[in-house]
Amino acid sequence: MNSRPVPFFPPNLSPKPFLAFPLTSLSATMPPPKKSPEEQKELIGVFRAVIADEDCKYDDAVLLRFLVARSWDVMAAKQQFETTIQWRTANKVDEVPVAGDGIIPCIYPVRGFKSMPDSNFDAAPGISDYVFRVCKYMGGSCLHKIDKEGCPVYIERLGYHDAKKLATFTTTDEVVNYHVACNEFLHRVIMKECSERAGHIINKETVIFDCTNMGWHQFHMPALQFLRAIADVDQKYYPETMNKLYLVNSPSAFVVVWKIVKGWLDPGVIEKIHILGKDYKKVLLDQIPAENLPSFLGGTCTCSHIGGCVPSHIAKTLPGPPEPTPEANPLVPGVYTEELVKRSREAAKARRANAAMEQEITKVEAKVGA
Repeated sequence: MNSRPVPFFPPNLSPKPFLAFPLTSLSATMPPPKKSPEEQKELIGVFRAVIADEDCKYDDAVLLRFLVARSWDVMAAKQQFETTIQWRTANKVDEVPVAGDGIIPCIYPVRGFKSMPDSNFDAAPGISDYVFRVCKYMGGSCLHKIDKEGCPVYIERLGYHDAKKLATFTTTDEVVNYHVACNEFLHRVIMKECSERAGHIINKETVIFDCTNMGWHQFHMPALQFLRAIADVDQKYYPETMNKLYLVNSPSAFVVVWKIVKGWLDPGVIEKIHILGKDYKKVLLDQIPAENLPSFLGGTCTCSHIGGCVPSHIAKTLPGPPEPTPEANPLVPGVYTEELVKRSREAAKARRANAAMEQEITKVEAKVGA
């Protein structure tokens, strides 16, 4: 008799799948060629005219991402850009709430940013039940400080994932919804801070996948399909937002999996991926300051926040995964409950009203002073 627990996903409560908008010419056949700043500026101008952005609603850095992703093919970039806008509008992605306002809790660990205090993923009220399941079977991750280019660094302990349970007790839609929410927090909160620090736009992240402890038991095809779904979303709707990706401590068995995964990726993405074995420390330190790189990866950072630099209950740096409660963490379609989202929106509205009032007071004081 099979005693394995059966996952339960009420169809009316599980996350709705994101509406997809297929691209007829998504895949580039080769990495994008290098362009001089002058050539880039000229192509951005052509692209802006083609998408009728006379008011310059979108900055050059955004348009550049789509041009590079499509190997400078303006019409292909136009299609991907318009498809992304359709996707964001249809799925109300701009309305996805993000942490950082003191009300919306963060759904993954963060270290080293002013806009979000060092924190772990905890059992905060208002987080949907499925987020706990996604995080429970992940090996540990963290948005951990910045690299030498000013890009945020995301570290994931890939080797500690419980791939089979992740595939058994979560769905693709849940994983994708969680990933999109994380992406929005990264782009709207963390990269905004990184841009302010750098004095120019930062819209890419550097990624480290630590494969320590990885074995054949993790090369589980249903779980790999989650990876494929995430890669699909990122390449279609968040193009050119990865700076570099380092796979460290990768076992020899990974070569087999890489042959599968490689087929899902654009050549431009593949070009940014560095597969490293045990001899990776110098490569990472060339990209990331030692004080910003965790000591277990060759740096000198030992974050004092509970769980260390990259907290993981599976790697035993945390006592155990946070557990949801039915009252505080019901299963709802979004990452957060509507009640929590409503509170966040009301607080944002109040902040805007206060800011407007302060501006009016400043104007009156200026007139009186004159």
